[in-house]
Amino acid sequence: MSNWGAMAGSAGSAGSAGSAGSAGSAGSAGSAGSAGSASPIVGLDGPVGLPGYSGQISNPMLARSLIEDRELLLSGAASLFDEGPGDPSFPVWPPGTGGLPPAQTPATLQRLQANVRAVLAEQELLQGISIVGMPSATRKIRLQLDAPVIPIVTLEAPPLDVFIKQLKLVDAFSDLRSERTEDILSQVVPQSAHWSAIAGLTPERHRYTYEVLGIGLRFAMMQVMRFKHALECPRPIDLSRRIQPMILTPGYSAFPSGHSTEAHFLAELLTALMSDAGRPDAKEPGAGGKQRSLQAQLNRLAHRVAENRVVAGLHYPLDSLAGQVLGVSLAHYVAWACNAAGWEKVGGEFPVITDGTPLEDLLPKMDLVLDPACMVLPGQTLLPGNPNRTVLSQMWTLAVAECRI
Repeated sequence: MSNWGAMAGSAGSAGSAGSAGSAGSAGSAGSAGSAGSASPIVGLDGPVGLPGYSGQISNPMLARSLIEDRELLLSGAASLFDEGPGDPSFPVWPPGTGGLPPAQTPATLQRLQANVRAVLAEQELLQGISIVGMPSATRKIRLQLDAPVIPIVTLEAPPLDVFIKQLKLVDAFSDLRSERTEDILSQVVPQSAHWSAIAGLTPERHRYTYEVLGIGLRFAMMQVMRFKHALECPRPIDLSRRIQPMILTPGYSAFPSGHSTEAHFLAELLTALMSDAGRPDAKEPGAGGKQRSLQAQLNRLAHRVAENRVVAGLHYPLDSLAGQVLGVSLAHYVAWACNAAGWEKVGGEFPVITDGTPLEDLLPKMDLVLDPACMVLPGQTLLPGNPNRTVLSQMWTLAVAECRI
């Protein structure tokens, strides 16, 4: 699974526009008090923090600061200016102001650092959702909105023998490794260059678009990790030494595929954004009925990314389909939270085909995930109106404005 936070600055070297990708650096908000980000507790254990106070790290600056603070605090004056705001030496700007400016306006949001906007937006996305195990099946997990209870997406991990059967497919796809090497290696990190080329995005012109997509990808990564941890399915290399992946196998379980989740999430969310911006090419088919729209191309890219992880020997085709279901469903939830109209349908479920047929007998059909024509739609459950997520809604509005022609 790619690491969106690691490429925070790669959104663009043109200056502060590069901070658009800092959505993945949510944890850096606590680093204000930390001069050493490699310390165990960010914000506490830097050289000017607890180690300096304990004497573990010699810090004369901290000792002098504590001495001066003590003198001021014990004298009852924590500042050299005791007169307060009423003193003439404290000019107020703008003159004649009647109080603080209104909170939570778009202007207020734009004045914040990008990583602070990301933290606030992520908190809104996590508000009121939870992952629960289904009572009837220990390997069936659901992400849901809690009040009212609405399933967002449900995944059921197949039994071990199904993964063992899929090893033959993983082995067969390994024949493509030589011709896919550049593709696979360039897609280990977030595929921002790929989908930016399709959608025509640039960091200078689409600062908030990159921020919204980065926040969304960070959220998708959180959820896929929760599913992976709860379902704990083996990687192909765990079952067979024949696989010999061409790149290092990540240190977490296989199902669902994180790359598939993120790629399909991005394809759906970016389509929603461009549709809201009035892009005529967002969803309409091209001339002659050929699928050349933004959505069709992004979906093909997502399929390619998912397939390449199978080719590399890291995933089973089944992981890719589960990731598709998860990614599309999460994108609809995020679009709804951003107050985008027409994306409120959720309730995606894996296995997609639920006619009573044993899962292992459906493998040929499920392998259609590698066919660009295959598209998993979310369920038909509608999320309630007025999500009331102020930061997300304002950021979405800013991003939509950038994407208008």
